[in-house]
Amino acid sequence: MSRILIVEDEEGLSGALKEWLEDEFYVVSIVSDGSSAVELLKTANFELIILDIMLPDLSGIEVCKRYRKSGGKAPILMLTARTTMQAKEEGLDSGADDYLTKPCNLRELSARVRALLRRPLSSPVIVLEAGDIKLDTNSRSVTKAGEPLKLLPKEFVLLEVLLKHKGQVMSTETLIEHVWGTNSAIAPETVRSHVKALRKKVDGTAANSIVTTIHGMGYKIEA
Repeated sequence: MSRILIVEDEEGLSGALKEWLEDEFYVVSIVSDGSSAVELLKTANFELIILDIMLPDLSGIEVCKRYRKSGGKAPILMLTARTTMQAKEEGLDSGADDYLTKPCNLRELSARVRALLRRPLSSPVIVLEAGDIKLDTNSRSVTKAGEPLKLLPKEFVLLEVLLKHKGQVMSTETLIEHVWGTNSAIAPETVRSHVKALRKKVDGTAANSIVTTIHGMGYKIEA
């Protein structure tokens, strides 16, 4: 059974959430202020935290920051009446994994709880390599001969896709779908310009590029 901590100062809401979640076979604990949450999280383990932003004394944002700083790994679902994009960004940037506004639909809450509990507490570190290029999928970083290599976001994703499919020819259409998303109105020229920019960064002064053009078919990185 998964243990869930609810940090919510509205007694009626926290009670309703507890009853609902316990009916779904979760073990639920409640605290009503930020300081109590911080102290409890020092000694008790939970698989999920439902955290209100507007709390007495410490805000949910501060609770989240302190928990993450202390090494806490449990997923956090922010629950709040604040609906602005700025509020959502603040919550997610503080270390929360998801955000749900009040009043919330309890079935939607359950679905989000299930989704968060399916996530592993830590992502496996996967390092993709080609020549002296290494791409760390966990830290989202790239190095060349051990030195950090700064790529733009689309360049990073493009390199990641090509490395994950080493030895395979990736057509322009496939790259558009993987890098820019399905149904993106991206022209083939955009892909070519990004490949060109990527080559300049990953190849350095090398005579041959690690990214090979297969004329009439697409691009690939040799296995």
